[in-house]
Formats: sequence, C-alpha cells, structure tokens
Amino acid sequence: MLSIFRGGGVSQVIVGGIAFSIILVFALEFRAGRNGPTASLKKECAVELKGSCLDPKEYYASFGLVAPRGLDAKAARSLGLHRKVLDGLVERELLVAEAERLGIGVSEADVEAELFNGRAHVSVPAEDGEKLSYQLGLCRRSDEAQGCELGADTMVRELHVKRTADEPFDYAVYEREVRILANRGPKEFKEMQQRELVAARMRDLIREPVRVPENEAFDIFAQQRSTAIIRSVALARNWFAKYVVDQSDAALDKWRGANKPLVDSAWEAEKASFSAGCTPMREIVLELGPGANDEDRATTRKKLDAARQRVSGGESFASVARSLSEGVTATLGGELGCVGANYGVGNEELVKASAALKPGELSPIIETPRGLHVLEVDPKLDSTNLELFGKRYVGRKLFVNAAADAQLEGFGEELIKRAKAGAKLEEAVAAQLALVVPVPKAKPVEDKVPATLPALAAGDCPKVEISAPFSLSGNPLPQLTPKEPLAAHAFDLKNPGDLWQSPIGTSDGSVVIQLKEKSAAQRSEFDKNKAQILGPLTRAKATEALANYVAELKKKLGDRIKVDARFSEEPKSARNDDE
Repeated sequence: MLSIFRGGGVSQVIVGGIAFSIILVFALEFRAGRNGPTASLKKECAVELKGSCLDPKEYYASFGLVAPRGLDAKAARSLGLHRKVLDGLVERELLVAEAERLGIGVSEADVEAELFNGRAHVSVPAEDGEKLSYQLGLCRRSDEAQGCELGADTMVRELHVKRTADEPFDYAVYEREVRILANRGPKEFKEMQQRELVAARMRDLIREPVRVPENEAFDIFAQQRSTAIIRSVALARNWFAKYVVDQSDAALDKWRGANKPLVDSAWEAEKASFSAGCTPMREIVLELGPGANDEDRATTRKKLDAARQRVSGGESFASVARSLSEGVTATLGGELGCVGANYGVGNEELVKASAALKPGELSPIIETPRGLHVLEVDPKLDSTNLELFGKRYVGRKLFVNAAADAQLEGFGEELIKRAKAGAKLEEAVAAQLALVVPVPKAKPVEDKVPATLPALAAGDCPKVEISAPFSLSGNPLPQLTPKEPLAAHAFDLKNPGDLWQSPIGTSDGSVVIQLKEKSAAQRSEFDKNKAQILGPLTRAKATEALANYVAELKKKLGDRIKVDARFSEEPKSARNDDE
C-alpha cells in the first residue's frame, strides 16, 4: 500500500509522512496478543469451545458488522440473522482452531492493510455466505443477476475510513466507524479482525482446490438449459365425485354392503356426533372472504338466491349443491348430517335456523362467519332410525371418494389408450367426457339441447392444457401437487406425442401427461460460454465443500461446543411490526 509514495517529489514526501504516522498509530495501538474479552476466567459466554469464550460484546460486535445500517428488527427476523451471526462465530472459531493446528496464520501487516483499505471481515455460516452477502451488502453485487459479482469477495463489510473519497485514510474517521458499528475500540477491533482474517484464509484454502469437471458441468448445463413442453389433462377427484359418481341410495347401499367393516369402523368414530332429536340438514354455501364489503355481500346473495330459485323450481337440492356450493360437502350434495360443534364456526346459526324449518322446506339466506347459506332439513332422528341414518351418512362420504378415485383412474387409463391408438389428446378427452357425462336428449319443443352442461362448464372439468417451457429442475404444472416428479417423467419421454404410461397421482386426483416438444441444450452454446458457466458451478461446489468441512469440525467437537441460545432469539421491535 506504500507504492503510491515511491515516485518522489515534495508532495509525496508530505503524504508519505502522514501515512507513516498512521501506520505508527496502528503499530502502537494494535500490539500482538489477545488478552481482551475472553481473558477473564468467569465470564458470560455467547459461544464457548475448546476453552475459548466469546463474550456478548464479541457477539454484538459481529452482529453490528453483519447487519447493514438501518436494518430493522422485522427484516432481521425474516433472515434469522441473530442465529446466523451466532453460527458464524462458531464457524469462525472452529476454522481459527484448525488454522492453529495446521500452522496457518496471517501477519499483523495483512490485518492492518485490510483495515487501512476499509475492509472488515465477518463470519456467517458457509452455506449462507453468498446469499447473505448479497442480501446484506457484504459483497459487490452483480448488475446482471441477483447475487454477488463472480469472483468478488464475500463476507466483507466496507468501512468509512476517509473523510472524502479523494483524501487518505483518516484514523479518527476509522475509530469512530468501528465504535459505531461494533462498539469496540481500535485495539479490540483489530484483534477481532485478526481472527476473522485467519478464518477467511482457511475458507479460501478449503475452496481453492475445488474444480468442476467439464463433463459434469455440461450435464448440469444440459439439465438447466434443455426444455420441454407438455400437454396435460388434470383429473380432479371432486369433479368426478360431483358429476360422474352415481350417488343414488341404491348405489350407496350396494357399496355399503360390500364394505360393511369399513363403514362400521367409521360409524364408531363418528357416532358421538349423532343423537336422538337432531335434525339432519343439507347446505348450499357461498363463502365470503375476510375483507368482503357490502357490494361483495350483495353479489353473493344474488348468486345464492338464484340457486335457491333453481331448487324451488324443481331441481334437486343435491345437484345444485354439487354444482354451486363452495363448502367441503359439495361433493356429497351438501349433506351435513347432524350439525353440532364438529361443524365448527357457524354451527350455532345453522342449528337455530334449522329449528324453524319443516322437513323439505328451504330456509331463507342465512349469514354466518363462513359465508351465506341456504338449508334444507330432513325429519328429526329418533332412536329407531338414528344408527341407520348415521351409517348411511358416514358410508356416503367413504363411498363417494372411493368411487371418484375409481372413475378418474379409469378415465385416465382410457385417455392414454385412445391417444396411443392414434387419437389426438383433445379428441380422447372429448370422447371420454361423452361417455361419463351424456348429453341429455332435446325436448320436442326445443330446437337444441342446452349449450353447456354444468359438468362441462365446471372449472375443474378435464381438459387439455399446454405447459410453458420448463427445465428438468422446473415445475411444468405449478397448480398441481404431484406425487411423482413430473419434469423428470416428461424428459424421460423421447418423442413428441409420447405419453407417460399411466396417470400420475396428485394430491387431489391424477394427471395424464403427453410430450409436446423437447429442446436439448447445445454443446456449442456450452463451449461458447464455458467460463461464465463453470464459474458459478465451481463457486457452488466450493461452498458445499466448505460447509461439509465445517460440519466435520462440529461433529468432532460435538457437545463441547456450547452456545447460549438466548443470543439466537430474534427480538421483536417495540411496536407490532408483524401486522
């Protein structure tokens, strides 16, 4: 750093004298040795390992450097920053101890040079180093991507050590800066930075030999840059339950007879919810969000009133509930059984409203915290029919789900069979829908049948959708929760038009997928951009190597690492900033 003074001339002699004075202050103030915050035999320790105690002042000094100016408590909590700083101190001390074992150190001149240039090193966990450095301003940020510049140092806090950019290092500015950020005097701060620089050197030595073989890099590049597009048909269990399953009493009783032990077991679990004198009821419910205003209520009420008119006009309550209700019982035609505390919020309002209804009578529109409801009730139960009704009710819930699963499985298999036989997937879907949702015959007085059936107009009716391009690590159908890796299955398909051999299970049914197109990454593109590709991959692999190295050091010490968990707690701000 003294090279700037070697050109001769009076001005350089003067500036050189100033610099010499600064260096002399460093040398006198920053004597070797570390007898500061851990010298006492009995101190409170934020971190303690191998006989070394890092007191709370050391922890708060580290936190003050890691956290950028103006970071509020809510932001710190979202990052888990107090825990990260504590874990970073543990990592630092492990690396310093390892450096001592290996005979690796840094000179006093090295430490002074970093401080003279306004660079303070900090420690956060290896696996979070790059991400936190970017988020907290501990590196030079890239203009091209959300991350640190390739090759830039991480975990470095820039210090104000000059009055202006054109002036030389100013000791008074430096001293004030370290007291503001770390609440430490220059001597303590230098001792702290000496350990940080040793840890930084250890990190560099661990990461430096890491390389990514070119063939491995190309494989990763190919996974990221190769893309596919699929056609898909989502088969929703609820749609099949509402519109395809035969929910007649005859179909239900036949299934109950074949599954008596299952129904009996379910009845034993739920029979406490049924009692003589209760009124079985059905509902059509339209939900109101927590922020619903008067206009929202009026719109919802109008929609529910239209549904009520459909029932009054002769349409079955169950069919209207299946096509319109937003409650969880929509698939059951709105069946609620005996309503009590098990219903949850709104049960008191429904029970009170049902008491004024005669069997088969429709209620007016009722508002509860859940939304707006219309009810229809059956005769009250007595001891002679209570168990029969209860078993039929619990049996219906089991039956509808089982029958819906069987229907959607068969639908999916037939789709695949038709498409493999040469039909377009859209044609296969239309043919299957015609089988499971027959179009009613037109009445003689009508010129045509209704343009759209409720089943076909439903948002979850099976239809062909085309995905956006995705990579092997991408998610082609973010609206679904598949039980198998969709992207991997899509990339296993070789040619456009190929289908996955069976429907793929999802959390609410299954999905059929067909490859539309696939584009492989080009080796020429990789070769052209090899340096830019290898850099981030090498950095990621080096970070992994460092994290594994630190994990092994932790494993060796085990419970000899003692951490005061109080320092890892994320304090709340004085006001409630979680709102």
